[in-house]
Amino acid sequence: MTDPATRARPTLEIALISLLWPPTVPAPRGTPSPKWAVDLGLDDLVRAFNPAPRHTAFIRATLDTLTSDPAVIEWRAAVLADFTQNPPLVEAIDDLLPRLADLRADHVLLGRRQRGLLLETADRLAELDLYLSIVQELGAALDAATLHSEALRGLRGMVAALKNDANFVALQAEMPALRRPLQTFASLTIGVNLDAQLQPIAATLLSVNERPFGELRSFLGRLLGARGSDQEAGIAPLHRLPSEHQQRILTPLFQDLERLITTAIQPVARALGRYVRVSSAPLAGLENEMAFYVAAVGLRNRLEARGIALCQPTIAPASERLSQIDGLINIHLALRTTDRPITNDLTFDDVGRIGILTGPNSGGKTTYLQAVGLAHVLFQAGLFIPATAARISPVDAILTHFPALETRQQGRLAEEAERLREIFLYATESSLALLNESLASTTPGEGLHLAQDVLCGLRLIGVRALFATHLIELATRIEAIEATVSGKSRLMSLVAGVNLTEDGHALPTFQITRGLPLGSGYAHEIARQHGITLPQIIAARAAQNGRHP
Repeated sequence: MTDPATRARPTLEIALISLLWPPTVPAPRGTPSPKWAVDLGLDDLVRAFNPAPRHTAFIRATLDTLTSDPAVIEWRAAVLADFTQNPPLVEAIDDLLPRLADLRADHVLLGRRQRGLLLETADRLAELDLYLSIVQELGAALDAATLHSEALRGLRGMVAALKNDANFVALQAEMPALRRPLQTFASLTIGVNLDAQLQPIAATLLSVNERPFGELRSFLGRLLGARGSDQEAGIAPLHRLPSEHQQRILTPLFQDLERLITTAIQPVARALGRYVRVSSAPLAGLENEMAFYVAAVGLRNRLEARGIALCQPTIAPASERLSQIDGLINIHLALRTTDRPITNDLTFDDVGRIGILTGPNSGGKTTYLQAVGLAHVLFQAGLFIPATAARISPVDAILTHFPALETRQQGRLAEEAERLREIFLYATESSLALLNESLASTTPGEGLHLAQDVLCGLRLIGVRALFATHLIELATRIEAIEATVSGKSRLMSLVAGVNLTEDGHALPTFQITRGLPLGSGYAHEIARQHGITLPQIIAARAAQNGRHP
């Protein structure tokens, strides 16, 4: 007759919960890496999180899955706030991550048999033991924390309910007895019969011992065969057996041992049969999500140590199509320089949502575009941004067009046109477009004409956009462009600032402000840097003639 205890199969598991996705929002399936990820240097940002290699892909996927749902952003921001405000919780979970990785390494459901009884039973015991210890330590860390987020408060309640479950308590109490049979098999005593030439002719198992045999003893001890008081020790060196079973000359003895241990382990296996429905999958599934927040807190701490101001943006309704950021810094720049980076503001609103950004080469235009794009990525991942204050409407897509080398025979202009066409196919009035020196591969006249068409298309769709360009004439044609086509996005002129010295040199300030460009000053500075202004040419010729009369 079957023991009623073995028929009871309790389910001991934490219900499925996500720290990234609210219960009403399913996590999306994986998608190919977007093109903007390359232009914005997303891989560099992921490396800045300093994740363990096993978590890198997950963190990258979380960042490039650009969720626009305010409920998801709020859910994540609340969890991050709890982690940030509870350093002991972060430390405890960081310590648990390697064990959570072990928990999800091989098994989805405890009790799935794939190998012999001995190994399977040992695996079940190890995983159950690991599961019990993680639940206890995670519960203690959550209980000690001050939590406000729905996700972590829910997780704490589930862990507490599991710890108080009668079956969990019973399993915890039963574990020492379940482990004991495996712990008793530490060494064997073998009897070997010898023939007249002292060659072994037969062997048998004499006993199974709870303590291992020790290494070689002193010469006198080996000679007399004296036994130690604390553990058994050999009178010859302790030889290691080869890992390949077929090379072990005592294989029959090991087969006997396996039968002996299997007999001893069967009661343990039967007892574990009660817990075949104990699933560690929901708990193990939290590993990547917890690693994401632990890494985010680490990144935040490193930025704050450098004196970088950080803020959690306020979520504006999507209908406002607003991006208002004060004191923005490019996070790449903040991480790689010891100097305090220049801050800039960004405003996309009814006054202007498409910025025509002009300024000198190396004046900060590309850095600014990246800063704006990465701020939206971090915000929509539920994270902080490097700024003093922000109010942002989530975007449904980030569409970029940065300079790239030719890859096909039709040339760079054809490739630029093809990628610009993709932007116009997929952009909506809730999208963010970042175009960096687009159409620079054609003549200035053609480029100016094509750029006006691009700006008209962006206005027609109603996107938020930055159009960084060397075509300063565009900034003087805003009224004409807006008159060409009606749309929800007005144009504005932004300038990467310079300070003009008394001798006409233009020194970049890296400040981005609203205003009209300074015209030929940029070209004069570029010419001066390359030594092709008229005074430089005359001086160079005179020096050359002086050396070669």
